[in-house]
Amino acid sequence: MAVRALRSLVAILVGPHELAHAAVARLAGMPPEITLLPEHASGIPLGQFDATIPPSTSTSVIRVCALAPLPINLAVAVGVGTALPADSPLAVALFPLIAYWATLSGGDVAVAANPVAARNAGRFRAPGRWWQTVASLLLVPPVAVAVAVSLLVDLPPPVPP
Repeated sequence: MAVRALRSLVAILVGPHELAHAAVARLAGMPPEITLLPEHASGIPLGQFDATIPPSTSTSVIRVCALAPLPINLAVAVGVGTALPADSPLAVALFPLIAYWATLSGGDVAVAANPVAARNAGRFRAPGRWWQTVASLLLVPPVAVAVAVSLLVDLPPPVPP
């Protein structure tokens, strides 16, 4: 029972991030796989997206799949921010979740930076470099600000000319 509850919590925490990768991969014709609490991964990821990459796949498609959580979840933030008032308790509660979903991991950055390695491996894996983790961490503040502005700031309607 506790394991099931833990998996459900993890699915809520990482599901939308991994589903963004998976949706784009599916559109590109690559059947996606999502693993919660993977045992074989480096580091301690809560979830992991993967798909078999055919040798003919363009590097642009691989990059788009790797970076998909950022634009997709920013669009979610804009949509939710448009639907909810900025002072809504739901908007405030969703802020950390959507910001987390939109943030790219070091692995996401590694695949986007080296899509040829991922294509050669036939999977969404690329050798990690120290700067990719740093880049991932440096993206956290601007992503959080973009999500916060989208959710928590009521922008005035445009003034007609």
